[in-house]
Amino acid sequence: MLNKKRYVCDCDPVHPFDEQFTFIRKYQRQTIPYEKYAFTLMHKNTIKNVADILGHSEHTCQRIFNHYVNMVLDNAPPEPLKFLGIDDIAHRKGHNYNIVIYNLETGAVVSMIIGRKKEDVVTHIQTWPEEIRASVLAVSMDMSRTYCHSILECFPNAKPVIDRFHISQHLHRCVDEARKHIQNHIKKYGKKDEVFKIRWALLKNVEDLTHEEALRLILSCTKYPQIEQLHYLKEEFREFFFIENKDNAAAFIAYYNALVAESNIPELKIFCKTLSNWLPYILNYYDYPISNGPTEGNNHKIKNIKCRAYGYRNTTNFELRVKLESICA
Repeated sequence: MLNKKRYVCDCDPVHPFDEQFTFIRKYQRQTIPYEKYAFTLMHKNTIKNVADILGHSEHTCQRIFNHYVNMVLDNAPPEPLKFLGIDDIAHRKGHNYNIVIYNLETGAVVSMIIGRKKEDVVTHIQTWPEEIRASVLAVSMDMSRTYCHSILECFPNAKPVIDRFHISQHLHRCVDEARKHIQNHIKKYGKKDEVFKIRWALLKNVEDLTHEEALRLILSCTKYPQIEQLHYLKEEFREFFFIENKDNAAAFIAYYNALVAESNIPELKIFCKTLSNWLPYILNYYDYPISNGPTEGNNHKIKNIKCRAYGYRNTTNFELRVKLESICA
């Protein structure tokens, strides 16, 4: 325990002042080495656990943590921003959402935006220095008009790039909806056992099917041409992901749209309409081959941070924890 002296000067008796030490921050009750030790514990642990270990209140530990996180972030060297990824995460599932912007080259969190409306994104990004916004060349995103319009409005030199995983995900979702409608019709007028348990056999890549799944799929395709057609069109689109040229990719999508137009599967027609609506941004991939893979990985890390802390009620504390772990990974 250190007893700090308090002085009063004759020149200003109204404003007394304390004795100052280099090893204690002003107005604090713990020494700087002790605070750094506590921060080291809190870096990979929860605030509550460290508070219980050290015998302090959670408020005191959180205050120490926030101070040293801000020091780490302020002293971190500035990163060049050329390729970004943008996605939303649930701060509270079904209620509050945040938009997170990542640096795809380093995986660091650039910004966390409260809300997911276009106005929220544009207002936040426009606070960035103009030279930083001008340096961004491409932003990877899912098929969200909010993100697309925000990117075009805020980054003068950036191209929106539709993430290829989300294209595949949308295709599989449409294929699954078509399967449900076909199965419901078959179950009503045909034999239920002939189309039972074909979901994963239909959605998996052909080379990944087990022997049992392959037999079940062959049986269904032999007896029901609609399932055979659905499976053929799903597998045919896989060729798109192996194309390395923008012109060939555009030609393939036109060819695929014609194939689907000849079929009688409305769900795949919806998928093709989505492709046509987003075609310029899908083809931007061939100018800047980036994806939201690092973004999805970081989203998983953020979910683990939330689970470890049993959720965050304070958005500032949540953002500081996320930014710290993204640059110290």
